[in-house]
Amino acid sequence: MNNELLHHLEQRINEAVEEIGSLRKRIAELEMQNYELSEEKSELESNLNIKSEQQANWESSLSQMLNRLSQLDNKQ
Repeated sequence: MNNELLHHLEQRINEAVEEIGSLRKRIAELEMQNYELSEEKSELESNLNIKSEQQANWESSLSQMLNRLSQLDNKQ
């Protein structure tokens, strides 16, 4: 009976060790995925900032041109 119990406990321990190994592998995969997503997020944020700056510059240029046109209209 003791041998049966020991054998059963040994099996449970081995299963737990395998599960721990599997979970560690999954954690490593998720950490890598998280790193890749963080890199992608940073790149997208950078691109968004560039686009926003370009839009602001475009709007400013357009506003300046409209102001010049308005000044020309007022002179005539």
